[in-house]
Amino acid sequence: MPETRLPHSYDEMMAARRLIFPPSTFARGKDFQPRPGDVIITPWSKSGTTWIQQIVHGLRSGGDMDFDDISRISPWIEVADALGIDLDADQGWWPRAFKSHYSYIDVPKGARYIVSFREPRSVMVSYYRFHEGSLFEPGTVTMAEYLAGYLKRERGKDYWTHMESWWSQRDSDDVLLLSFELMQEDLRPAVGKVADFIGIDADADLVDLVTKQSSREFMLEHGDRFDDLLHRERAAAVGAPAAYASGSKITDGNFDPARYELTPDILLAMEANWRDTMEVGFGLSSYEELVERQRET
Repeated sequence: MPETRLPHSYDEMMAARRLIFPPSTFARGKDFQPRPGDVIITPWSKSGTTWIQQIVHGLRSGGDMDFDDISRISPWIEVADALGIDLDADQGWWPRAFKSHYSYIDVPKGARYIVSFREPRSVMVSYYRFHEGSLFEPGTVTMAEYLAGYLKRERGKDYWTHMESWWSQRDSDDVLLLSFELMQEDLRPAVGKVADFIGIDADADLVDLVTKQSSREFMLEHGDRFDDLLHRERAAAVGAPAAYASGSKITDGNFDPARYELTPDILLAMEANWRDTMEVGFGLSSYEELVERQRET
C-alpha cells in the first residue's frame, strides 16, 4: 500500500526524497554527454529554473505550450534516470534544453549554460514554502528546523558554493548569468539576452510573445504545466509519500512575513557563508553588490 501520509520531520522528509530519487540517480547524471549547442539551465533551486525553462522553450518553439510538464520537454539531468527519460534523445526543437542544479564543478561539460541568481534569504524562504505541503505536512517542521538541516549540507552541495562556482565563470562565452531580481524588474531584456545566447534569431514579435508567456500571470494561468507531474508519478510508483502534491511551482508571490521570518542564528550562518565564498573569493560584500555588477553588463 503506497504511503499517503506526508513526512512530519526534516529527517523523514529527506528519507522520502531519497526514496523518490536515490543518490545513485544524481551521480549518474554527471555521466551525461551534451551535444554541441545544447543548453543546460542550471540555477540553484528556487532561483528561476522553471522560469528560464519556459523562456528557452518559448524561444526555440515559437511559443509552444502543448506539453504536460515543462521537465518532460526540458529534462532534469540529475533525475532523468529515475524518471525513465533518455537524455540522448532528440527533443523536437533546437537547441535541446535541459534543467539542472549542478554547480559548474559538477555540471557535464560541452554545453552552454544559463544560471540565474536570487537573493539568498528569498531562496531559503521559497525553498521552505515549496516543500511545505508537498514534501512535509504543514505545521510539522518549522522553518528554523528546516533551514538548520539545510545549512548542514556539505560544502559543494549548497547555495553559496553553487553561486561561487558559476560567478567564477562570468566571463565565459558559454555561460549566461542572470538575476532573478532584474528579471522581475523588466523581463523583456532578459528574454532578448537568452535568445541571443542560445542562437535564436528572435524578432520583436517573438520576444514579445515569449515575454508574455513567461510572465507570472501567464504561468499561473497554465500552472498545470509547471507542477512536477513527473515527480508525482515517480513518487506513486515507488510508494513514497504523496510528494509534490501542492500544485504549481509558480506562486502569486504573496506570503505572511511573520510566518516565514528567518531567525537571527540562521541569518548569521547565511552571512558567514557569504563571507567565506563571495566576499573572500570575489570581494563582493553583499548580494546587492552582485546584482549591481550584473546590471552593468
